[in-house]
Amino acid sequence: MKSRFTLRSVSLGLVLVLFSANAIAETSADLELQDALLGFDEVEAVEPNGLNTDLDDALSGFEESGFEDSSIEKNSSPLTKNKKVTAANPLQIKGQFSFKSAYAYQESAPQLGSADFRDFTKSQVAGLVKLNYKFSPDWKAKLELKGLFDPIYSIKGRDNYNQDTLHSYESELEVNEVYLSGTLSEDWDLKVGRQIVVWGKSDSIRLADVINPLDNREMGMVDIENLRLPVLMSRFDYYQGDWQFTFLAQHEHRNPKEAAVNSEYFPTGVLPMPPGLTFPDIKDQGFQLDETTFSAAANGRFSGWDLSLYAGRFQDSRWHFTDNKTARKYGLINMAGLAINKVQGNWLLKSELAAVSDLKYNTVIAKQSRYDLLMGLEYKGFTDTSLSLEIADRYLPDHQVAMESMPDAVKQHNLQTAVRALYFFDHDRATLGYLGQYFGQQFEQGGFHRLWLDYELSSDVTVVGGLIDYFGGENALFEAMKNNDKLFADLKFYF
Repeated sequence: MKSRFTLRSVSLGLVLVLFSANAIAETSADLELQDALLGFDEVEAVEPNGLNTDLDDALSGFEESGFEDSSIEKNSSPLTKNKKVTAANPLQIKGQFSFKSAYAYQESAPQLGSADFRDFTKSQVAGLVKLNYKFSPDWKAKLELKGLFDPIYSIKGRDNYNQDTLHSYESELEVNEVYLSGTLSEDWDLKVGRQIVVWGKSDSIRLADVINPLDNREMGMVDIENLRLPVLMSRFDYYQGDWQFTFLAQHEHRNPKEAAVNSEYFPTGVLPMPPGLTFPDIKDQGFQLDETTFSAAANGRFSGWDLSLYAGRFQDSRWHFTDNKTARKYGLINMAGLAINKVQGNWLLKSELAAVSDLKYNTVIAKQSRYDLLMGLEYKGFTDTSLSLEIADRYLPDHQVAMESMPDAVKQHNLQTAVRALYFFDHDRATLGYLGQYFGQQFEQGGFHRLWLDYELSSDVTVVGGLIDYFGGENALFEAMKNNDKLFADLKFYF
């Protein structure tokens, strides 16, 4: 129950500010749409770790941004496509190096021989290299490589950590996005390879955004831009008037990156699990053409509002036990949904609705269906300030009481509230941000909040610092993590 009164006060206070600002918004009602949409650039993002509960979806997609020119789809080609090319050098190489540190100031001393999650828990060095090559004005290729190494485990004693923790957090080297994209005709575009496609209008709660799995290893600590994992797919885009139609063939069903068992982000040793329950490794589904699934989207942008329709079959973000609980697997689900944005003066109103079927849980045999609804608003009427509120409900019509126990831990109505406030200053070189994520009708399930400062020292160097505070409640994961609070810092060098 730590910090609950403070969190409620902050969130309710921001809500009051949002609604009291309505009078100011009315005085700006005659602003042109383009003026209303200016200034909503992407900034720092937060994303959580995953557990096998609907928190996996709930804690996903914490993208710290305002609305972006009422864009139809993030990461998609605009309806008016730019065909310019720089002939001087078709190859562009850019990237970044970063040094990340975290300090846990609430954790208790571990038992003898156990992992120590007190004090400094991260001293990570990470790198990302992006290569872009333009064959012509209409065709290009992209390749991203990323890696990390964290010596903190050697400094604090590798023998005190289990292999799952070392494998998940100590080092990594992998290919990220790699694809070929271009124009087939005036109305058709093609992109083939490992890529990211973002659906939905919400910036803080993940409903329709189901295509790419996530890196769920650190709850609330990592930018959304670095969390979506690209998957191998073929994408066709067709443009007709105000509409963009997208057709996807997903050739790869890639597993999310989950928090290590009995790590600081998945403390199974103190969770109320059934006796003898273990968490076997999950076999990666990998690249299998014979298991290709298909999906489609229709995105329309109109005067002052836009509409998106989605449907398809995707990999679930939740794992389930198989083979008499000796193995775990991510199944496939069906999803159909829609999302709407509407601009009203300085306000952006948004809504998402999704129907999900073929969900598998561990505490019941029958497959489940779920209905998700999100309502949200953002306000940009104050100078250099952005405020937003989003509320979502994930409803299980055939819910059974057994589903409330671990490892499923879901209720019939699973409510989530996200409050975000951003302040830009020093000629937009600095951003002070707050993000709160609360679960339950009265926040009784727990959650976390995060405060940070992002400052651009120069065009090539940025520093980020802040703190994250978890608070417990009826949800076993948040209760187990309530003392996992941290100070963090990130120094980034761009080239």
